[in-house]
Amino acid sequence: MSTPSPTVETARDLLRRNADLATWLADLGTRSAEAARALARPGAPPDRDYLDELADAVREFASLRDEVLKLAGHSSLAVPSPGDLASTRELDALLRTLVDEMEKQAQRAAANRARRDALALLDRVTALTHRDDPRFGALAACQSQARDLQSTIARSADSERAIWTPALAPFAALLTLLDGQQALTDDAWAVLEDSVAETFGRSLAVAAARRKLAPR
Repeated sequence: MSTPSPTVETARDLLRRNADLATWLADLGTRSAEAARALARPGAPPDRDYLDELADAVREFASLRDEVLKLAGHSSLAVPSPGDLASTRELDALLRTLVDEMEKQAQRAAANRARRDALALLDRVTALTHRDDPRFGALAACQSQARDLQSTIARSADSERAIWTPALAPFAALLTLLDGQQALTDDAWAVLEDSVAETFGRSLAVAAARRKLAPR
């Protein structure tokens, strides 16, 4: 079984752990003055609890650094050496860069999924035919618009998704009329039929309602 890829939330969790560790180390630093005074007394050993806690903090830092480096290895960033990450401040800087990079990757992946889904939906529209009239004009016009929209989507930048997404609605309405007739309420049916009629003409909406359209 493959290991799931780390998510942005993984990086944010590590950021929170690093912040907690920084607070812990700051507290240990404050208490180090007491430990130093204890050592100044001849023959007095340092407080064992303090030393144990200090060792725990060192182990936590090493463990956290390993996890951060592993996370960085899944990104497009250059992975630093462990020696370049000697403090929680350096871990924080790398983690913030990782969060920014992973958020951008997630946005690009979402945009690519939306583009693929949109093109697949329009492919279904362009594959329709009229059962009785292969030259049915309303369907041909609808399919021409679908192909134009496909070209727009294929050329669009990720940031332009909001521009073409609303244009998909009437095409999705047409396919829903064909696919979900039994499951639609009367009100839902009327809304979808009006959307198709307003965009492509009443004759196409009627053809969909009468089940005259089907995949080639």
